[in-house]
Amino acid sequence: MITRALVVVAAATLLTGSIRLKPDTTRVPVPRNGRTETRWPNGVLRMDATYLNDLYDGEYRSWYASGHPFEVRHYVAGHEAGLQQAWTDSGRIYLNYESRDGRHYGLENSTPCDPAEKAESALPYFDDAQLTPKWASVAHTVGPFALETQTGRHVSDRDLAGRISVVSFIYTRCAAVCPLLIRQLSRVQAATHGFADVTLISFTVTPDTDTPHVLAGFGRDRGIDPAKWWLVTGDRAQIYRLARRSYFADDNRLSGSSDPADDFLHTEKVVLVDTTGHLRGIYNGTQPFQIDQLIGDIARLRGNTAVH
Repeated sequence: MITRALVVVAAATLLTGSIRLKPDTTRVPVPRNGRTETRWPNGVLRMDATYLNDLYDGEYRSWYASGHPFEVRHYVAGHEAGLQQAWTDSGRIYLNYESRDGRHYGLENSTPCDPAEKAESALPYFDDAQLTPKWASVAHTVGPFALETQTGRHVSDRDLAGRISVVSFIYTRCAAVCPLLIRQLSRVQAATHGFADVTLISFTVTPDTDTPHVLAGFGRDRGIDPAKWWLVTGDRAQIYRLARRSYFADDNRLSGSSDPADDFLHTEKVVLVDTTGHLRGIYNGTQPFQIDQLIGDIARLRGNTAVH
């Protein structure tokens, strides 16, 4: 009977693995340290990373199975620090920001970063369509224009001299991005109420239908103060040139024409411009946490913390 019982127990152990007569101590996790490479099944390099105690530390690079670059990241003890970039397999860059003092500066997706206890670094400058942050002044500034607001007032780039401007691109018949964008920018209007040196500017991307009269009604219905928040219309070519060459607001997602002049421009980007026409911040205007950052950055440019 004893022999038969042992045979039954042994069989159960083999079938289910639920009984272990002796603990397995042969597999002890070893933290990764140093440089590690992995490859796709086709032999193409997939990842090249450096670890310190199982955390990314230093440069991290990865590639698609096609061999095209996917990511270049930089870490210190598992935390992002420095330039972070990512591309689609076709080569279009969609992440290009610098992580500094708990903030992301530059082109990024809508994932928030953890706020730092103290983030007092100066705001970067931007001077190209890739929106790579530069930490020293650059030559690029907003180009000249002559357009018209919702009140019929003629405005130009000269009217922005000495003003901090918060720039966006909308159209009155937009039913998707624009309502979210207007709602968030209304918070900026309220936060900067009483500050004559801060102006919001929303250029329409359908100026043929968004006349000053149409924009005035649009603004009234949404509580837009025409003295604080300019809804700008006029020559389409000027507006699109500003969006693409001055503000770098167009990401070409809706591009369907070989001629950029024929492409419809639609973006959720909001651009912060300082009193000398330099681009100092890029934000996703539909994301509340990024608008919070924008309001704080306006305070930095004004040299105080009075914006709430």
